[in-house]
Amino acid sequence: MNAGAALRVGVIHNARSTRNKETLGELRGAFGGGPEVVQLDFEHGTSLAELLDELAQREIGLLVVNGGDGTVQGVLTELLERRPFAELPPVAILPRGMANMTANDCGLRRRDPAMVRRLQGLVRERRLAEHLVTRRVLRIDNIADAQPQWGMFFGAAGIYDAIHLCKGEVHTRGLKGELANLVTLLHLLGNWAIGRKPAGMLEGEEVGMRLDGQERRGRQLLVLATTLDRLVVRSRPYWREELGPVRFTSIAHPPQRLVRSARQVLYGSNRERLPEGYFSRGAHRVELDMGLPFTIDGQFFQARADAPLVITAPQGVRFVRL
Repeated sequence: MNAGAALRVGVIHNARSTRNKETLGELRGAFGGGPEVVQLDFEHGTSLAELLDELAQREIGLLVVNGGDGTVQGVLTELLERRPFAELPPVAILPRGMANMTANDCGLRRRDPAMVRRLQGLVRERRLAEHLVTRRVLRIDNIADAQPQWGMFFGAAGIYDAIHLCKGEVHTRGLKGELANLVTLLHLLGNWAIGRKPAGMLEGEEVGMRLDGQERRGRQLLVLATTLDRLVVRSRPYWREELGPVRFTSIAHPPQRLVRSARQVLYGSNRERLPEGYFSRGAHRVELDMGLPFTIDGQFFQARADAPLVITAPQGVRFVRL
């Protein structure tokens, strides 16, 4: 694009999102029209690959994703695995999904037309660079029946169970976003405290783990990896993260003093004093021997049984944080 030309904005609206069904027209109006804005709908019969190819051909300089964590995960996979853009544009996430953990950490904090107008104002004033933050993106290899996937959060065992519970019972009651996450967390901890668990959940899974060659094995209550700074309810359940860009945490099953340790795991500053079985560190390469289902940003996948799942974070993306 010509250095003197106005920055062209490309918008992908997830028209299937529950939050978008009634207000999409108002959001489109806030973005405006003209040659500086290209708005496309992700709906039944379209693919993210096709939409991103069109935006790449239109030489957009800012990509806006109007949707939730699942939409963002799909966009990141297409951007970083297929690479339709010669130069990767910054990404602005408008949080309009049922779950918006990525946007809460490195996206737009509000989802209303006023935020869209503020973003557009920064573009016109050429001040977007003041609000960019770079996050590495996870790449997950050796997924059954799927190409490598990219995303910001990986979870298995109890994490997979918790997201199933959130989607299956909490979201269906009308709770969304951080409130749904908080209700799910309190529900699981409360039931664990009284010795009652959801049927078939939180039973622990056998996982072999290698972090930059350092091996650990055993039954795990949960396993997670992320490059986000903050997770649900603004938590940071990882420590010793300076050792690598992939923030990795696991809790052995059965966990010692789980309810008493929950606040320290999520927010504590002296987490090295946690009971045995609470493990966390940064890594450049994580290999997991597990033929288990898992989640990336709320989307469900299956690990291959004949090869380790490999998690790295080889590339960063510039996100607009407002």
